[in-house]
Parts: sequence; C-alpha cells; structure tokens
Amino acid sequence: MKRDLRARSLAKGLSWRALGTFDTTLISYFITGSPVKALSIGGIEVFTKVFLFYFHERLWQRVRWGMHDAGSGIGLENAPENIHPNTGQLLQRQVREAYLHQRSKVIWLTGLSGSGKTTIAQELERRLLQENFFAQVLDGDNIRSSINSNLGFSLDDRKENIRRIAEVAKLYLNSGVITICTFISPTKEIRAFAKDIIGADDFIEIYVNAPLEVCEKRDVKGLYSKARKGEIKEFTGISSPFEAPENPALEIRTDQENIDEAVKKILGFLEPIIKH
Repeated sequence: MKRDLRARSLAKGLSWRALGTFDTTLISYFITGSPVKALSIGGIEVFTKVFLFYFHERLWQRVRWGMHDAGSGIGLENAPENIHPNTGQLLQRQVREAYLHQRSKVIWLTGLSGSGKTTIAQELERRLLQENFFAQVLDGDNIRSSINSNLGFSLDDRKENIRRIAEVAKLYLNSGVITICTFISPTKEIRAFAKDIIGADDFIEIYVNAPLEVCEKRDVKGLYSKARKGEIKEFTGISSPFEAPENPALEIRTDQENIDEAVKKILGFLEPIIKH
C-alpha cells in the first residue's frame, strides 16, 4: 500500500491551511465589507488554529476509542480485493512435521538484557540438533539489525518489533521447525500479543530470570552503564519497565544455574512436547 512521504504530507497540510485561511478571509469580507478587517481576521486565524489544532490532537491521543493498531496489519476481512491467501492449498504443517519427525513449537525466551537468553538459545539449538531435532534461533539483535532496523525502542515500536517476529516465527512453526525466539518482550501485553499471533497451544514462554544487578555485571557491551548515564533512552530495567511473566511454562534462574544445567532443564521439559 502506497503512503505519503513526509514532504508530501507537509505540503498537503500547508495547502489545506492556506485554503482554510482564504475561506475565513472571504467570509469575513462578506460579513464586514472591509478588506482590512477580513485580512486581519484571516491572519489571526492562522496562528490561533495552529495552536488549537495542536492541543486538539494531543487531547485525542489520550482517547483510545476508535483507534486502529496499524502494527497488527490488515485483517483478511479488510484485505485488498487483489489479495487471495491460498494457505489451504499448500502442504500442511502436519506433513512437514512428519517429514522432520518432530512437533514444531515456538519457544519464547523472555528476560532482561544480559539474563542469558541468547547464550541459552544458541546452546539449546545445538543440543536439539544433536538429538535430531531441527531448530532455528531468531535472536533479538539479529532481527533488530535486519528486517526491524527501522524501529526504535518506544513501547509502540517494541510491539511492532514483536508483531513482525511473531509472524516470522509462525511461518517457521507452520513449516514444522522448532523456533527459539530470544526477545526481551518486556510487558505482559506484548508477550500476550505474540502468543495470540502464534497460538496459545504452540507458544512456550520461558522466563530467563536474573536479578538486575547480575545482568549489569554481565554487561560486556556497556549498555546498562550508558542507560544509567541517560545515553540510551527507554532501556528495559532502567528507564523502561520489565514485567516479569506470572505463569511461564518454565523459569530459568541463570544466577543460580549454569548454561549446561539450564539447557538440560529446558530439554527435559521440551522433549515430551516436540517428539513426533
């Protein structure tokens, strides 16, 4: 779908404002019969309505009624007429799972930066392969530097980041692949959003838990230090909240368990679920 560039949107806004001012000036002339008064009213109206429009918009941003989440994409009921999904005609997930001799699931590792999500995911992927399971890691930093490189770290952008990766994970899921996602996904709402896209039966939430002070000590990239200095805005755990999962499928305490113990624990939990 084509969208206006910012320059085009600005030009449209200015042209609309000019048209509105001309209309006000013309009406004022017919009422007062004075060109000077009409121009004065039109000129004042330009400034007053700019400020009124600003405050009007800010107020409406606080009202949730009637809003559409652009991040959720176009639903099939609103899809363009030339879009015709044909998923029912493709090989089904069960066929792919039978070929791979496994049951596909999405393993969603959530936790603070530095809690050990990526390290666990990498080792888990290797161990699954050794056990003849086909898995794929989708890592937060890798995704951020590629398909989601245009997103920031506001809550809205975080949600869009998760929406996109959840859709990718769902594609892997339907291909029979065991998908390991490593994303901070800081709020319950965002994780529930991903779960809804992927499907509750296939979404396995694992909380990689480590206290904030432990994560900061492990911070080889210096991100926490920069966040505390205000150099990184909206950093989870410092200037942006992290809501711990209330009922994860599994919790891993990486301040109490080493990587080998953590991965063994996860494998023991997963094997009965992913065996075909």
